Amino acid sequence: MNDETVSAVVIGLGAFGRQTLEALCTCSFARVVGVADRDPQRAEQVGCELDVPYYTDNRQLLLGTHPQAAFLATPPMHAADLMETCAEKGICVWKEAPLGRNLNEAVAMVRRFDEKDLLLAVGTQRRFTETYQRAYALLNDIGHVSLARAHYLFNWGPELQWRADKQSAGGGVLLELGYHPIDLLVWMLGLPEEVYGVTACEAPRNCEASPQPPHDTDDTASAILRYKDDTMASLITSRVSGPVSEELELYGRDGSVTVTSEVCTLRNSDGDVLDHLQASSRPLDVFRRQAEAFLHAVRTGHRRYSCSAAENLLNHAVIDTIYLSTQTCQPESPLDQLRIHGLDLSDCLKHCPLSVLGNSPPEPPKP
Repeated sequence: MNDETVSAVVIGLGAFGRQTLEALCTCSFARVVGVADRDPQRAEQVGCELDVPYYTDNRQLLLGTHPQAAFLATPPMHAADLMETCAEKGICVWKEAPLGRNLNEAVAMVRRFDEKDLLLAVGTQRRFTETYQRAYALLNDIGHVSLARAHYLFNWGPELQWRADKQSAGGGVLLELGYHPIDLLVWMLGLPEEVYGVTACEAPRNCEASPQPPHDTDDTASAILRYKDDTMASLITSRVSGPVSEELELYGRDGSVTVTSEVCTLRNSDGDVLDHLQASSRPLDVFRRQAEAFLHAVRTGHRRYSCSAAENLLNHAVIDTIYLSTQTCQPESPLDQLRIHGLDLSDCLKHCPLSVLGNSPPEPPKP
């Protein structure tokens, strides 16, 4: 891989795709060589703005531009076949979260890219937000964490589209919105020993009163995560309740950390503020930092990189286990779900940067 620029394409030009594209355009070692979207007008508009080839057929984009990396922001039901094509063509992939529609699909993707010795990363961009990085760095300051709480609430509205169909989406709010607080909990605390979860779907209970169309994916989810050292964490997520609210709280022996994408506050055990960080970067900066980290690994050939798909299997194991617990009405083990696929913790952490394994924030890549 050369040390100059990395040729990249963006597939899917919705809100996340456009933000990713904008971030790539500010990255000094990224060279956007094409874009694709199923909406012809959107593809043409963006392609003309950037003066790059544009396509409505994803495979034609890959065949016509021969990129080194592809950034995917497509609905999940289209991702598996597209990623198989990327693997066949030797193209590294960054994919918007979640990685797959379930753990089984995610494992297949990871194994396919490992087989081809290609990088595969997932857009868990909160790990590149300065406030969450500060919280990660402050873990040692609060001592042993005994309790954590995470929530993500968002009113999606009635236009669920493919999100209404479990076959297409894989899951509902737990998989789409819950993925991010689960990733933060796994990043901060590791894989829980057991989870107990409950999910609910609004529409089937009261179709006439609900603003949601008929659907079979969950609108609300709640879970308790238990760790081997008696640490416990709670998770709440909903797509039918506004305003948007997202927060992570960590309570340790010597203090606590409360963090959102805007602020991070460290307090001692009496509640006195010891450290307070107000985020200064824009959402675009967060996307750029993640894109740069991934492209840096692509161009240097590093096999330890942040947000690898293998590490994201831990998130999928937790999510699959919560769904299983909803059915069995009893606690279930994420590690058992990994073992069903012949995996253990070390398999999932094999690409994890050593700085992360050592409990310090990842260093930004050098331009």
